[in-house]
Amino acid sequence: MRRIARALYLAYGAQFAWLAVTAVYAAYHHALWACGAFAVGSGLAVVAFMREGALEDARLREAARAERAAHTAPAAQGPPLTDVTADVVAVALAAACCERWWTSAGAEHDPNHCTRKDQTT
Repeated sequence: MRRIARALYLAYGAQFAWLAVTAVYAAYHHALWACGAFAVGSGLAVVAFMREGALEDARLREAARAERAAHTAPAAQGPPLTDVTADVVAVALAAACCERWWTSAGAEHDPNHCTRKDQTT
């Protein structure tokens, strides 16, 4: 994209220069209608040059915005644990009988197969 933008900048600059020279040449030969047409054309070349710059700036802003959005996307997967949430999870884990109890959401299981060391049956 940058190569195309640079080529357009060059083309608009060359067009402006050519139209400005022809406007001066037409004014020198007293063809005021042609001078006005060439002056308007050179003005449009300046407008196109500036518009191309604005489009390039907008493209760069959008690329930066997309990059920022890509870097912040993993944070959107879930809220970070707060201190209170971490404490609640720690208490729930400490109260769990064993991993089997924890993964079954507290459903009853056979205490004979419980792997917790301090389990009393």
